[in-house]
Amino acid sequence: MKVSFVNKVKFHIKKLYRKAKLPGDDSSQKMPSCTCLKASYTLEAAVIFPLVAGFFVFILFFFRVVQVESQVKAALYYSSRMSALASSANDSSVVSVATAEVLFRSRISDSKHIDTYVSGGKYGVSLLGSKMDGDDVALKAKYKVKLPVSFFTVDGIWIEDYSNSRKWTGKNPGEKTDPYVFYTDYGSVYHLSEQCNYLDLSIKSIKWSQVGVSRNKDGRKYHACYCAADKKTKTSTVFITDYGTNYHGKLGCSKLKRTVHKAHKSEVNGKNLCSKCKGEGT
Repeated sequence: MKVSFVNKVKFHIKKLYRKAKLPGDDSSQKMPSCTCLKASYTLEAAVIFPLVAGFFVFILFFFRVVQVESQVKAALYYSSRMSALASSANDSSVVSVATAEVLFRSRISDSKHIDTYVSGGKYGVSLLGSKMDGDDVALKAKYKVKLPVSFFTVDGIWIEDYSNSRKWTGKNPGEKTDPYVFYTDYGSVYHLSEQCNYLDLSIKSIKWSQVGVSRNKDGRKYHACYCAADKKTKTSTVFITDYGTNYHGKLGCSKLKRTVHKAHKSEVNGKNLCSKCKGEGT
């Protein structure tokens, strides 16, 4: 009795299921493949699009760098040429570099690319390391171009540009020149550099009683100058220099004055080369 009742219930359930089933409905069919393809395309686009966008951003960044570098190089070339035109081989290197920097700054003052893409703008371009020694004008510009996107601590790339020009000195590169030397009115030697220690008077005052134990920087003793003949007491004050060999009785002594003259080496006949300059091999 119980079994037949259960069978009847199952029969009615199956009957209801058949009535409710839609025509052409086949639950055993698989999901259409187009659905998987759409999902695959979406995933690939999500991965590739940022890479493609980043690639084009850096291509544009490369052209910006080329624009900035071309403007810096043009300003460097202009500055070096103008400095070479106005300079001579004997100009002060510091003054000449300062002049070149003024020319360079004025040349890039209107550059929007440099203001936008260089860290610090036009003042972020440094000319430190530029030289104007001898017959050449060697300018060096160093600056940092900002990256469009920072990578960890890297937010830009450093670029260095150079420009070299020869000064208009009227000399041929292969021509033997007559170098300039320096001498004083009372000196018996000439010097190769104006910065020679023997030309630099560092005057000190000491007591006459200290003269016997005092030595100059070359280790030599001090001897009396003609103006110190009356300075023979212990409390008398005399004057010495770092590289001199005499002590002087008054500051107004002519030997304590240094009037440095500049002339060609061929014009100082009768004078020998300074031992300090010779020892330094200059």
